[in-house]
Amino acid sequence: TPIIELIIENFHDFGCRDFSLIVNHKRNMIKSYFADVEKEYEVNFVDEDEPLGTGGGLCLIKDDMKERFFFTNCDTLINADYADIVKFHEQKGNAVTMICAMKHFTIPYGVVELDEGGDYCRIAEKPEYNLMTNTGMYLVEPEVLAYVQDGVRQGFPDIIDKCCEAGMRVGVYPIAEASWMDMGQLEELEEMRRRMEGQ
Repeated sequence: TPIIELIIENFHDFGCRDFSLIVNHKRNMIKSYFADVEKEYEVNFVDEDEPLGTGGGLCLIKDDMKERFFFTNCDTLINADYADIVKFHEQKGNAVTMICAMKHFTIPYGVVELDEGGDYCRIAEKPEYNLMTNTGMYLVEPEVLAYVQDGVRQGFPDIIDKCCEAGMRVGVYPIAEASWMDMGQLEELEEMRRRMEGQ
């Protein structure tokens, strides 16, 4: 089962029925696949002729988005309580809620710290860090789309920055690292495969 179908099924289980897929690379393959899938939801395909980035493609659908919507990259799978995300979003009065995962990193080297003069200060052996990372999934109010420029390549974080500058509220909904599977990197893809096969 393609990851994009798993993503849609997660949203469908929550109660979503209408999906817009902004497609570019291998668009015909994606369309053909969904044409043959028995489904209880509607999929609308929007062709992105030139790559517009993770946020720029929204210009192709912004006139149709009149209600709050989930927006996600299609290489990431989130196992979370979507109803609780909506509740959090509403309680906070957010224009955008970013779904973020705490990610644990270990640097496999000794990290050298320098003083202001560029001389050795100390060394940290294989330091560990816990960082809040963007999963690429958001809950978005339609007024945010006013900050999406037509036909301009832009990342969705750039649009979020514009919202912040305009005084709109942007919140973060934290999830556990284990609740996020990302196939954007080969190592992560292999880990996703193992987890989905129950290994």
